[in-house]
Amino acid sequence: MKNMPIYLLFFIVLLFSTHLQAEEHVDVRKMKAKAIADEITDLRSVRAASLLQSGKAVTPDVFKEVCGPVKKRAMEIAKKEGVRIRHAAIKNRNPAHATSDEEKSFHALFAKGSEAEIWDETTIDKAVFARYVRPIYVEPACLSCHGVKDERPAFIKKKYPEDLAYGFQPGDLRGIIEVMVPVKN
Repeated sequence: MKNMPIYLLFFIVLLFSTHLQAEEHVDVRKMKAKAIADEITDLRSVRAASLLQSGKAVTPDVFKEVCGPVKKRAMEIAKKEGVRIRHAAIKNRNPAHATSDEEKSFHALFAKGSEAEIWDETTIDKAVFARYVRPIYVEPACLSCHGVKDERPAFIKKKYPEDLAYGFQPGDLRGIIEVMVPVKN
């Protein structure tokens, strides 16, 4: 009985230490997710701006120079880091990027300006992920392909006959990026 407080103290220290480690893992996941979203978003901005500055017409080859590296880098990061990266939009060009009902709710929050980013957990195929979601906004360079409907490049109209990703102005909400980092218990 005399040593009871020592055991109790040890238990409290152990519990607190475990709690701090769990919080540290959450912080690492958050930093990782945010850094990945930054890299992909920044790469898109830089590639699109270079197109605008070059004055080149948007051809299939130029499209591949701008959008291709973004997709390729996202796939490389996902494979190397073991994360999932998803782009989604209500006004999508590629039907694979159409928003789910849950993503529509994120989009609505961003459209109202009530959120700058969202953190939550999600389960996909029985795996739990810490999810980071943030908006993607239209930049002037994006308008070559996402501006006036009839001014979109012909190859985009042909390749994406169900295209909804036009009619934007700079600053409009284009869609969302989600980075999902596995939660390892």
